[in-house]
Amino acid sequence: MDTMLNILKRSTAVHLGFAISYFLSGLVLNFIQIILYCCLKPFNKSLFRKINYYLCYSFSSQLVFMSQWWSRSKLSIYIKKDEYEKYYGKEHGYLLMNHSYEIDWLMGWHFCEGIGVLGNCKAYAKKAIQYVPPIGWMWKFAEFVFLERSFEKDRDIIKHQITEICDYPDPIWLLMTPEGTRFTPTKHEASLKFAQEKNLPLLKHHLTPRTRGFTTSLQYFRGKIPAIYNIQLAFDKDSKTPPTLTSLLYGKPVHAHMYIERIPVETVPEGEAEGAKWLHDLFVVKFL
Repeated sequence: MDTMLNILKRSTAVHLGFAISYFLSGLVLNFIQIILYCCLKPFNKSLFRKINYYLCYSFSSQLVFMSQWWSRSKLSIYIKKDEYEKYYGKEHGYLLMNHSYEIDWLMGWHFCEGIGVLGNCKAYAKKAIQYVPPIGWMWKFAEFVFLERSFEKDRDIIKHQITEICDYPDPIWLLMTPEGTRFTPTKHEASLKFAQEKNLPLLKHHLTPRTRGFTTSLQYFRGKIPAIYNIQLAFDKDSKTPPTLTSLLYGKPVHAHMYIERIPVETVPEGEAEGAKWLHDLFVVKFL
């Protein structure tokens, strides 16, 4: 049985089937979202969001399936047990996570599925993604924060979207990767140069975080989102299997380690300069 399963995991036909199924099911879900957006949301926004939770869950869970079952990857969580039982999956959360790997976001979904918030996971994303079917359309209807990378325009977008998201009837988790892009040696070298010019901390394992998006968001979700979740994710360094989607597609397991620290928002200083310094200090103590 294991031999047959291993053959299937290496089969191009099976991989193509996955891709077609994912794309077509996404379009079907998009179609349902369009109908509900036009016919239900104007009259009952809360019910629209509750139903949309399950539509988004149905879409995202297909990739979580590839992580959890198809590749049998492992995720080790390092967390305070009392906080986990009291808060996780029971409150709105603002997530700050390092962006060091191709599938760090998927490991985040892996965890969110376990605490029941996968359908309400949201993130900051490039505006262009919203036009890419089916995932961009799915995220657009799910009210992700799409940014244009122009602060003057993004400030109003953040204000509007944060206000909308905080009004959700069920717990949402909003992800920001302050580094803005995935870590590479070339980007790290450019980041160190920028940090030296701006007299900012020199980070060994991360890119210098971009603070404007965080400090702008903070002023609008303060008092509405009770906690910031500081997330550090890493994979086994000695593993022969790289942490990529291709590895998961071929059924090769990876082992991720996720450290999560819950930080009450009221402990974060007010003011743009103070909030920016707080974020820089947070990245100084992050490690891989």
